[in-house]
Amino acid sequence: LTAGKTTTVTITFSEPVTGLDTSDILCPNGTLSSPTANAGRTVWTATLTPTANANAPTNTIRVNLSGITDDAGNTGTGSADSAN
Repeated sequence: LTAGKTTTVTITFSEPVTGLDTSDILCPNGTLSSPTANAGRTVWTATLTPTANANAPTNTIRVNLSGITDDAGNTGTGSADSAN
């Protein structure tokens, strides 16, 4: 992905969740738009815009799970990292 281009990032959960926002997502070499959920709240998407002049041969996105809640009111724990 090069500067001036964007791509869609998809975050998938095994059950419906609420509360996911940009403060829960660490994207070290770019910025993400606010994530939007599908009707079932299991698939969330955001637009990734890379940082200009960043060259990252490895890059992951980390989601802080303590910022989300399932329908039973349970708060997530830990974090989840994307593949490179």
